Amino acid sequence: MKNSNLNNWQIKSVWLVISVMFLMTNMAQAGGRVKARATTSDSNGVSTATASAGKNSQGAFARVRGTNTDGQGNVSGGGATAVKGQNGAALRAGSFSADNSGTVNYHGSSAATGANGTAVTTGGFSANQGDGIKGSRSTAATANNGATYQGTTSYESGKGVSHTQVCYNAQGTQVTCPKK
Repeated sequence: MKNSNLNNWQIKSVWLVISVMFLMTNMAQAGGRVKARATTSDSNGVSTATASAGKNSQGAFARVRGTNTDGQGNVSGGGATAVKGQNGAALRAGSFSADNSGTVNYHGSSAATGANGTAVTTGGFSANQGDGIKGSRSTAATANNGATYQGTTSYESGKGVSHTQVCYNAQGTQVTCPKK
């Protein structure tokens, strides 16, 4: 993909998403629910964006996603969702890209917090014909009593899966991680 084309559709995509979210902000603040969708296309490809938001006495949510193509067989996109309720909140976001050579990449993260504690996870993978598939995910969680978990799981074609983890009790002493 040429850098000028890449920059061109990234700029279009950013402005498209910002415009949609700006229009939705005022509508969602009044309560209720709103959705918006936008698409642009030209000789350099297609950009799409979809957004929605809503709120009531129980909580609120917002969601946005978008996709870009460049007309040369390359695509990228991503999305995010946030929710907030009376007892907690959560967020997830992810992005992907695939090019005309067959390389695919993905990265995603999420976080949640509530009465029982917090958790954050992030990870991704890449796949291409030369290197196969490689990916990993890391997770950290803290219970409401202060106990923590940290773990990472990785995969690589030809090598398999590996996992490491460590747990600490509320006093900060390393302990054996519980089994399911």
